[in-house]
Parts: sequence; C-alpha cells; structure tokens
Amino acid sequence: MKIFLSYASEIRARAEGVNAALQAAGHDVFFDREDLPAGLNYDDRIRSAIESSDLFVFLLSPAAVAEGHYTRTELKIARRRWPDPAGHVLPVMVEATPFSALPPYLGSVTVLVPEGNLAAEVVLAVADIERLPSHAATEPDAVTPPPDSPDATPTYASLKVRFSYAEAGRYTVDINSPQAVDGFSGDCAIDAPAIEDAMRGAAVGDTLRRPPGALAHNGLPTAAQARDAGTLLYRALFGPTLRTGIEDSLRAIDPQQGKGLRFVIDTTDTPELGRLPWEFLYSPEKDDFLFSDRMKPVVRWLDVDEPTPTLSISPPLRVLIAFAAPGGLAPLSIGDELARLDQALAPLTKRGLIGITRLENATLERLDDALLTVRPHVLHFIGHGDFNGGDGLLLLESDTPDRAPDPLTGRRLGVLLRNHLANLRLVFLNSCMGGAVSPVDPFGGIAQTLIRRGVPAVIAMQFAIPDKAAVELSRHFYRYLAAGQPVDAALTSARAFLFARGHEVEWGAPALHMRSPDGRLFTIAPPATPAVVPLAVPVALPAVEPEAAPVREPGASHAAAPEAAQEQAPPSLAPVTVPVPETVPIAARSSRTLLYGALAALLLLVIGVALLTFNASDLAPSSAEPAGTAPAARPVSAPETQAERTRLAVAQAIAQLEAGQDVAAAATLQELLRLDPDALDPASLGADAQRLSVLLWDAAQRAADPALGALFAHLSGWVGNVVASAGEPPDFAVDSKVEPAAGTDRGEALYTVRRGDTLEGIAKRLLGDAREWTFILERHNAASALAPGLRRISDPDYILAGEYLAVPVTADEAGLPGWPYHVQPGDSLWGIATRMYGQGRLWPRIADANTDTVPDPSRLQPGLLLFVPAPAR
Repeated sequence: MKIFLSYASEIRARAEGVNAALQAAGHDVFFDREDLPAGLNYDDRIRSAIESSDLFVFLLSPAAVAEGHYTRTELKIARRRWPDPAGHVLPVMVEATPFSALPPYLGSVTVLVPEGNLAAEVVLAVADIERLPSHAATEPDAVTPPPDSPDATPTYASLKVRFSYAEAGRYTVDINSPQAVDGFSGDCAIDAPAIEDAMRGAAVGDTLRRPPGALAHNGLPTAAQARDAGTLLYRALFGPTLRTGIEDSLRAIDPQQGKGLRFVIDTTDTPELGRLPWEFLYSPEKDDFLFSDRMKPVVRWLDVDEPTPTLSISPPLRVLIAFAAPGGLAPLSIGDELARLDQALAPLTKRGLIGITRLENATLERLDDALLTVRPHVLHFIGHGDFNGGDGLLLLESDTPDRAPDPLTGRRLGVLLRNHLANLRLVFLNSCMGGAVSPVDPFGGIAQTLIRRGVPAVIAMQFAIPDKAAVELSRHFYRYLAAGQPVDAALTSARAFLFARGHEVEWGAPALHMRSPDGRLFTIAPPATPAVVPLAVPVALPAVEPEAAPVREPGASHAAAPEAAQEQAPPSLAPVTVPVPETVPIAARSSRTLLYGALAALLLLVIGVALLTFNASDLAPSSAEPAGTAPAARPVSAPETQAERTRLAVAQAIAQLEAGQDVAAAATLQELLRLDPDALDPASLGADAQRLSVLLWDAAQRAADPALGALFAHLSGWVGNVVASAGEPPDFAVDSKVEPAAGTDRGEALYTVRRGDTLEGIAKRLLGDAREWTFILERHNAASALAPGLRRISDPDYILAGEYLAVPVTADEAGLPGWPYHVQPGDSLWGIATRMYGQGRLWPRIADANTDTVPDPSRLQPGLLLFVPAPAR
C-alpha cells in the first residue's frame, strides 16, 4: 500500500519509528519532505505524492493541527482527494491533543489512540484498513499495476536504427519503421570523440566499482554534460534526412492504449558509435530526454544468431546476487548495499514474486557451483569491473588467503554462462565499465561478449554511479520485471523513477544490450493464491518424525519456491547468508488477553502475506525447508470443551511444525488465538509449552519468509521467557554459571562472528557507538600477533562468520568476564543470546546476570545496558 505519512517536525523522531515499521511491513511510504528531488516545485511534489497514495496517515500533535502549519495544507489536499475520509485517512494520536482542536474533516473517522507501542499499533491499524472492501483489490505493495493490466504491459513497435560507414565522420542510417513498410534511409554526421569528451565526468564522492589506476577516469558526468552529449546525438539522428520519418513513428505512441515505440540502436558495423551514451538523447526544443519515458525504451542491438525463445516460468523469479570484493582494491559498501537491497525487495520476496540467492566472496568455482545449483533466471553481479587490452573484465576473488583479484574476461564468462542458458535470461552487471565498448571490436566489452555467447539480455553500467542510486535502480527494475513487463520497459520505468527522484544523470548509466526482439525474456504466471479454510474444529494429529534436513554446502542462500512444470526446479541450496531477522517485540500490555489479541492480529497479517508466497501444493515444505509430510487427519468427534479444543489444536500445530509444515502451523495457531486469546498461556499448555517453544524456534531458523521467521522467533521467545519466569525451566535450560572465558593474554575475550555481523554493528552493541569499530579492529589485530589462532583483519568489510574476534571485556561484581551490551530496537533476550552465543536457548544466562536490570525477561527497553557473560571455550 502506498502511504503518505504527515507529521509535524516536532515529533519527527517518533514519526521515523512509524515510517520504519510501515516499510518493514512492505508498504511504500512517502515520509521525508527533505528528500524531495532538486528542481521540483515543493507544493506540486507533495500534492502528487498525496494524490497517488492509497492511505493518508496523520500523526496528531498540537503542532500538527495548529493554524499555519504545513500539515494542515497536506490534510486539505487529502480532503480534496477523498471527500469521505473513511478507509483513506488514519489519524493517530501521538501527543495529547484536544479533540476540539481537530479539523472538522476528521470528525467522521476514528482516531487511533495507541495503548502500547505506537509503531506496532499503526501497522496493525493499516492492516485492518487494507482488508476493507475499498482496498481489497489492491496488492500489499501495489506500486506497479498487476501483470495483466494494459498499463502494466504496454506493447512496443520497434524502430530499428542501423549505422554503417559512409565517409570520414559521416554515417549511413537505415531505419526500419512500423510506419514505413519499406523503411527509410538517410545520413548523418557524428563526431564520436567530441561526444565522448562531453561525457567526461568528475569522480563521484561514493564508491567507484573499478580498480584504482587501471584505466583512464570514467566518473559520473554532470547533468549539463549529459544534456550536451544528448543534444549532439539528437541533432545528428534528427537531421534533415531522418527527422520526418522518425517523428512520424513517434506520433504512433499512445499511452492510453498502451502503445509504445522501442528504439533499437544497431552499431554492429560501427563499434565506435556503440561507445556513445544513446540513453541521453536530448531534445533542446522540448527540454526533455527522449528515453526517460517508459513508452520509449532504448535497446542496444548487435547482429548475432537467432534470438533465444521466451522462457515460461512460475513465480518466483530466481535472482542470484553474486558479489566479490578482492583484497588490495578500493573497498566497496557491499554490506550496506545488500542490506538496502534486501529491504527494498522484501515486499516482492514475501509475495513470492522473487526468490533471492546470495553468493558471497565469489570465486570462479563458487560462481559455477551456484549457477548449477540455483539455476537462476537472473545473475546480478556486484563488484569491480575494468576494461583492459580490448577486453572487458570482472574482478572475482581468488582462493588464496589474501583474496587477490582474479580477472575474468567477458569471453571466459560467456563460455561459463553458455552452459546455463536453459534457464538464464538476464545478466545485470552492477560494476563500473561493464557497459564499456571497444572502439574497434563491437563484441569487445563484457556485455557485448555475453550477447555474442547467447545470453538473451545484459544490463551494464556505462560509468560508475553512487551505491544509493544503484540500489534504487535495482529495486524498481526487479519490481517492474516481476510484474511481467518486458525487460526494456522495466528498465525504462526504473529510469523514469530515478529521474523523478532527482538522480539527473544516474538514470542513464545502465545500458541494455538485448537479442530478444520483443524484450520478453520470461512469461511469468501470476502466483497462485490458495483458498484458506478456517479450522473451526482443529483435529488432533499423531506426532510425526521429521525427515533429516538436507546437507547443504556453505556459500549461497536462497528463499525460492518450486518452479512450474515448464521448468525443472533447482535442488536445495546452502543456508541463508543473512541472519534470522531480529524480532520486534509487541509492547507488553497490562492484560495478557490484550497481548495475545495483538499477537493474533499480527499473526493474521503475516499469514496473509506468507500464504501468497506459497502455491496450494506448497503447504508441504519447499526446498528451502527440511522435507516432511504430515499424515492425513484422523476423523475425530468434535471436542465438547474449549480446553479440549485448545489441546487438540496445540497438538496439531506441534505435529505440523515437526513435519516442517510451517505455514499450516502458523494458520493453526492464528485460528487458535482467534478463538481463545489465552490459548498459549503456559499454565494451560503445561509440558507442551517447552516443546512448542523449541519447535517454534527451529521453524524460525529455517523459515524462507523473513516475516514468518520473525513471528515464530517472537512467539518462541515469549513462550520460553514466560515459562522461565513462571518457574518452569524448559528442557533446554542451562546452568547460568559461566566459566571464565578463554581469550588472550591482553584481556580480550573471543567473540564468535555471526552471519550478518559487521564491525560497526558489533561496536554499536558492545561499545554503544558504531564509530568505535576502529578500536575493536586495532585491539583484535594487536591480539592476533600474539595468538596464532586469530586471523589478522586487513579488510574491515571482510569478516567471516564463525571466526573469533578478540574484543575487550569487562567484569561484573563477581569477577566474571563479559561484555556490556546496549539493547537495540527489536532486541529480545532470545535474540541477544542467539547473536552472542549462537543459541537463543541460552538466554537464561543473560537474564540471571541482569536480574536487577531486567526484572521481567519478556520486556526489554532500547538503550538498556546489559551485562553479557562471555562464553567459555
């Protein structure tokens, strides 16, 4: 759902929390007025954002409703958009505000007055509104139209522009136009060196994805330089002999009917023209970039063999993200980019439209293994690129301890990928120089070589762009592609968004090389939505012995559902490289009934999202989960009491969890909590509480859906914490007395690096300041000189899950060594124990060491300082 969040600057800090929670729930939120694109009228941009939104969330405070405040203007725009605010406007009381001071427009809607956690209750309220009939037809992340909408899938006629030599500085242009049966020809003068010089930009103040000093500077041009180069190209192509024919073709474009025009630039015979930035074709008369309009995509074409046929697949679209950061080169912000990309694509993965697989520290052998195992439809590479000796290069990592660069030419990469063309349809090179072209060899660059070797489409960067723009480009490109748009239309739609976002040059950096005549690389069937029948009377199931989880090799991770019959599904992959999402605890209520009611509402929301990810057949575990098959239900007589119904439903959920049927188990628990909010009270569960807690945590660790995994982890931690506080230690309780930790002679203890850890994150949690990561690095490297078992860290961005990190320790009053731990938003004792010890079940160690600070283990406040005993070795 597209949401406009209106708030007064005086409550910005609280508004940020609401914004983060809504985005985490998969909503597209317009939040920060200070992030408006430069050059756009402020009032027009605000009006456009409100008019395109599905919901207006108004955070109430005395300042927000005061006369003269801009929030009143925003509310006025909302009133014009929705004369009846019901179902479209959600007022939320953030600071005490007299109801008499509220604008009359809000008199017909209920004001949300949070009783507990503000952000959590706003998310729940938005979920309720989303289920109203007025929003029933809207997808949770309906930024793009559905695939079967005419607006989502325009049709394109192709205008093919082929260049050949005429004489020095002049070229013959042959154009095949849908408006001219026999096509037409002309000539033009193009000064290629002058246009290249116009695009020589200054280095960006962000990561450049190329090795320093390997090639002449190729930085980000300015907006003026892009316009100058685009103007030269426009005047050449729209010269006297060609202008009339091209403009006749342009007049056939009809956005209302979904009719567009694809420009196909063929430079097979003129490789020096392939180096030019055709994406920036600029009309001075209209003050417009021709190809910033999604009805006019531009494609680079090279004459090769017959095009690859369209591949019919069922969701998800499998994307393999491979990244490499060789030692000795400029560091890349890969961790930040992946985190932002994960967050950006989360709505698509939750809906089952995209399955993401990561390949970290890519070597040639690991890349080949991942291609064989994952069988991706899209290969997305993040890393360094170069162009040397007439060949384009990608720099992978070698298998040596120093991870030295391993140059991989486009020719060698093309030979490798040729073995996987049964499923591979697109390569996205997010590396500098990936789109560079040889001035003498039309197939000299990486992208061009891959096209020659049979890859249907390649997107590559002509010049380096900032990481933030790269992430936004990827996010919106994959969103449109998963919606069923042709690859050229998806890229052009993403370009238009970047341009509107204020990236005046970055939008033109990606060049699309394609051998598919219509841009349709895939035919993506819509995801099936299984019918869910409420369990009015849960039935008991016998216990099921779960099958052993498949053995997985380290390297890649995935979260993809099985393919349709047209394409064989890939075998199981390695474990997810990102950590299990830390849970966000729902604010504790004075009444346990209210707490379970909130949990039930949240569970209903997550189940609705999770079920979209699975086909009806997917109620059996997917390849991402341990296999298992639940037995058929035994007919039983209807239970006569609520206690009996609860007992049978809990038994059913336990059996489903043991069989790996996590989505079905979540549905069972949701229905149980709806019927009886106190159903999970440990006093009622008895011995089942311990068993259920363990099974929920195991399900959280294997869950392919992050939202489902986070919910299971929260429920497991809650049940486990309540059991412990009730004096009924679970089976996995351990002795809270910690032996002195092994460490170094300098007074450091050995912290085990977990998946997803960064030095900044460790410093933030253990030292309270992410900027102190340099202190941890210095102490560790000093200790590594004396301890042979410790690896010296030369690249701060490269720490390995499972290795030891020497971190300074303190001691409690009893002299036990340990670390101070600064509680972060979303932390729970279970989550902290998982991070610090590798096992959430060891949370009682932390609870026992902080009895004065944490009287209730189920309630942690961000900013709280805990003492975490160091683990024994």
